[in-house]
Amino acid sequence: MGRSAGIGLCGVLILLLTALTVSAGPATAVAPRPLASPAGALLVTFDIQVDAGAADYVHRAAQAAIASNQDLVIVMNTPGGLLSNMVQIINSTQEVQNHGLAVYTFVPPAAFAASAGSYIALASNAIYMGNASVIGPSTPYIIGGDPSQVQHVQNFARALITSLAQAHGYNVTAAIDMAQNNTAFSGTEAAAIGLVTGMAQSFSDFLAKVGLNSVPVTPFEEPLYDRFLSFLSDPTVDGLFILIGIIALVLDLFHRTLFLSVVAVIFIALGFLGAQVIGASVVGILILIIAAALVILEVKAGHGFFAITGIVLGLAGTYLLAYNVEYSPSPYGVTQYVILGGTGAALVVAFLYLTRIRKALMAQPKLIDPTRIVNMTGRAATDLVPGKDGVANVGAEDWTAQSDQFIPKGTLIRVTGYGDGKIQVTVATQEGPEPPKSNEPSPAPPSSP
Repeated sequence: MGRSAGIGLCGVLILLLTALTVSAGPATAVAPRPLASPAGALLVTFDIQVDAGAADYVHRAAQAAIASNQDLVIVMNTPGGLLSNMVQIINSTQEVQNHGLAVYTFVPPAAFAASAGSYIALASNAIYMGNASVIGPSTPYIIGGDPSQVQHVQNFARALITSLAQAHGYNVTAAIDMAQNNTAFSGTEAAAIGLVTGMAQSFSDFLAKVGLNSVPVTPFEEPLYDRFLSFLSDPTVDGLFILIGIIALVLDLFHRTLFLSVVAVIFIALGFLGAQVIGASVVGILILIIAAALVILEVKAGHGFFAITGIVLGLAGTYLLAYNVEYSPSPYGVTQYVILGGTGAALVVAFLYLTRIRKALMAQPKLIDPTRIVNMTGRAATDLVPGKDGVANVGAEDWTAQSDQFIPKGTLIRVTGYGDGKIQVTVATQEGPEPPKSNEPSPAPPSSP
């Protein structure tokens, strides 16, 4: 009897150990079982780059999912982006999972979970991919970073992707290969080696496989603010905004208009705001400031050399805004180089054209020779107050006028002197011969008998 009881006890222990082994398996080697939330799911359409706007968008969606007790579904098609914002997004998805909810990623047919996007996908409870979709490559980049900095970031990326794959039961070796060797896998390859959970050729098929086909799935739209933030998270956009704002400021010096002043201020402010958002390099910002000084100096020089040099430095500063900022992949490709080159060429041609116009205008004779305006009469266009500049109309043109006495607007005035672009005036009197008007020369004095 005791022996049979012992055998029975051993059998129970074996069953318990078997049960524990089975229950522990999904946490280490098999993808977690989808746990559909009874309240449904929130849908994030992640067809954007990984940047500050995307990080805020996912954070808002994660908080809404937690508040409404819903799972989070990410439909992904991204080329990647900033590593710092990638980590923020991973933290947001982790917060959803910490509340007992699930996060699922679907990469539709012909879509991408590239670079930073691959890390976000591997932070999900389950990943399904369509035909011709791609996950990876995942090696991070640092613009201008030295070898030790590059190695430092790549070591971090390898450790991060390893921990994500281990935590959710994905193929750790394949994940490390993506981060270390810049390898990419098709959806079919990834599913075959266990890098992702499986394949799904449509969104409805994906929902059925994660157990969400019978619950409401509510789209969570990206706020306009986050879209604007994403727009400013591009270093190319930030640098060009600053450069265009400087050009508008210089044009305003040539031809003062409220419109150009407002445009200049808005563009420069947006450019520096975007630089702050991405944590832009101080070196790039300093070079842009030097470029601005050279372009403004062109107003004094007028031969085009300072303007062209400033524009070239401005383009270099735009490139260097991303200096030492961590990306996956690099923020610069053929498109960005074409935009920078085309914009620079257009600005150089525009400045050369403006220089020619300026020289032509400077060569034209003035409508009224300032040396002949003395003793001419006109009208005060504004009240003329001693010690302040006013306006007087003489010879059908407005002049900056000064007077030693108060002269009301509309009073007949006489020019008594000219200097530094301003005329000195006094009230015209009717004593003696009538003074000349408009462009009539002063009469010759009578000769002695």
